[in-house]
Amino acid sequence: MRSLLLFSILLFCSSAYSQTKPVEVFTEPKTGGGGIIYARNNEASPYSVALELELSNMSFSEGNNAVFVIPANEQKFRIGEVTAEQGKRFKWGYKYRTTLGDVTKKHDANYVYDLPFSKGAGFKVFQAYNGSFSHRNENAIDFTMPEGTPILAAREGKVVRVVQNNNQGCPSEDCKQYNNVVTILHDDGSFATYAHLKYNGSFVKVGDMVKKGDKIALSGNTGYSSGPHLHFVCFQPEFGKYSTVETKFKVEGNRVANLAEGTIYNRDY
Repeated sequence: MRSLLLFSILLFCSSAYSQTKPVEVFTEPKTGGGGIIYARNNEASPYSVALELELSNMSFSEGNNAVFVIPANEQKFRIGEVTAEQGKRFKWGYKYRTTLGDVTKKHDANYVYDLPFSKGAGFKVFQAYNGSFSHRNENAIDFTMPEGTPILAAREGKVVRVVQNNNQGCPSEDCKQYNNVVTILHDDGSFATYAHLKYNGSFVKVGDMVKKGDKIALSGNTGYSSGPHLHFVCFQPEFGKYSTVETKFKVEGNRVANLAEGTIYNRDY
């Protein structure tokens, strides 16, 4: 029985973490028709794959399961096996899309983040959630601070992205490509990005495990920026969407707060 294998591959990546495909789905044929479906993850963080199969007189070993989480740096992750029904003409094909992270996890809304700067320092939030300048429909925080201010990890996790080779910025979206960032993966599957960092100002590298309060970078004025500041944003994985989440912070006096625009926050811990 001759099989007709129709490959229709749609790759969607919701994050521009790499110029190459961060995740690739591929197959190996099996005796009797069909094949084994694998995925390759070239990144330091997990990726989710939504797989859509088109089967005629065939079955899939994973049933109706359509979403698979590919571990970081996994070169041959077995997704499942497609098997042909004996004695019948069959064909199959697939398409898929991917997104950064594990979509089966959910951000812990009760987690309390530390302010991302040193004890004794205090900075003004000049733009908060849904800010009119550059935070429309985004739950992000901008702290005004001089270039070269030490940035501390607001939460523990794994460093999955570091960009520090840019040395320019401007108050236009044209400068987004010049942003220096550190992105950290948390244990609940969410990510935090610290942005507009100083040229060559990172103290961490991809794969490092950092603790809450570790020094990770120096603030700067790179990328889409109207002046020296730190941009902090936390997001959770979703297919086809950049989904930012609100974050609670520990502030002075051992209080917990959602940071408000125009307020100066001092760190006393």
